[in-house]
Amino acid sequence: MARSDRRTFSFPKSARILRRSEYDALKGGRRFAEGPLAASWIPRSGEGASPGMGTAGARVGIAVSSKVGQAVVRNRVKRRLREAIRHELSGLPAIDLVLIARPSATQATVAELRSWLRRAGSRIAADREGAP
Repeated sequence: MARSDRRTFSFPKSARILRRSEYDALKGGRRFAEGPLAASWIPRSGEGASPGMGTAGARVGIAVSSKVGQAVVRNRVKRRLREAIRHELSGLPAIDLVLIARPSATQATVAELRSWLRRAGSRIAADREGAP
């Protein structure tokens, strides 16, 4: 396989939601909850795009509260979520998305989280098509 054909699985800083103000902006967005995760999202605007990222990609933030478990458990959930995001980021529409782990996320595997992200991506894309 040529180097240019190889798919890279990364989760660069330009694809992450990092600042509190960015998380706060998503509180007024669309929401849904299903299975181990809840999500809040808004469509990406052209002005707020990070340099080099463009408007084509999704930006994702992760929130895991102490309700999920102690630090070791929360960190494990975050590692699994980041791995799932690395694989599924390219399939998400151009949105800002915050994933909130629910207590059942401690039992979810990376494969289950990837499946959830694929379903969420198609649900969000369909929701955006139907929006006025």
